[in-house]
Amino acid sequence: MSSTQAIIDQVRASPKIPAPSQTVFKVLELTRDSDCDIRIVASAVSRDSGLTAQLLREANSALYGFNTPTSNVGDACMRLGLKRVRAAVINQHVVDGLGRTKPEGFDTSRYWQSAFATSVAARDICEDILPRLAAAASTAGLLCDFGIGLMAFGIPQRYASVLRQLRMPGARPIHEIERRELGLTHADVGAAILQDWKLETEIIDAVRQHHFDPLMSAADEAPSKFAAAVAAAATLADIALNGSEMEAVGLLFAHVETLSSNPDALVQKLLDNIVKHIQQTAETLKVELGSIDAIKANFEDLSRDIPDVSARMSFKPMDRSAFE
Repeated sequence: MSSTQAIIDQVRASPKIPAPSQTVFKVLELTRDSDCDIRIVASAVSRDSGLTAQLLREANSALYGFNTPTSNVGDACMRLGLKRVRAAVINQHVVDGLGRTKPEGFDTSRYWQSAFATSVAARDICEDILPRLAAAASTAGLLCDFGIGLMAFGIPQRYASVLRQLRMPGARPIHEIERRELGLTHADVGAAILQDWKLETEIIDAVRQHHFDPLMSAADEAPSKFAAAVAAAATLADIALNGSEMEAVGLLFAHVETLSSNPDALVQKLLDNIVKHIQQTAETLKVELGSIDAIKANFEDLSRDIPDVSARMSFKPMDRSAFE
């Protein structure tokens, strides 16, 4: 057995890893069928008080623009539709599971800020370019860094070194540290666990490829349009937390240029609403994000710099000369 497979198996075996409940698995199974009777789904959801509360919060959330409140889970499912119900169940399970423990060195607020920024950006990008996959994009974005929590919980002693190095000045990106220290990344581990949950292939692939770099990779390695949208969202989340360094901004525009003929406009459209959408999503899922003033400031900086930055970008894969 390879050392990387041993790590995945150790994570799988950890009692702290949030395996879906029977109710969650039942709802996921039902919602795979697009012709499923929504009333049957509502009946399954109603057996779990936590899922019921979450669906009602989603159905009454300002995020989706519903004006009339409802306290009926059947009405909530009808409002949201199968895709949003499915996404809401997965999202709530992940939030509940990773919220149960906090290993030493694991910055929970920063983790959720990154997760929600990715989730919101992925959904907003897909609302523009792949609207039928917007709900799946929200889930994929939330799950991109799922493997960080899995390894922090599942192999705490080995992963402590990664978390330590990540806090050092001038640290490399987390997936580079993981690859060097462990031989695999949180994207690999997250994708493996999500495969166990039998999630959609496009979500699993997007999680696995969310650190794809179009500036350094060959064209035949390019992900699907959906996975590319999630990768762009993950890059935008990195800017949210770490600032608009030229390398990160160059990577963002390289991603977005593959998705839109007007990358400036798409990025600006994202920035117009992303902070509000992050706050609304966190409120809906009942997650405490801590102060997001730094995120606001970083997005304001990026918004001011967009015309100047885009004019300097060549958008040519593997050509980093414009920002080195």
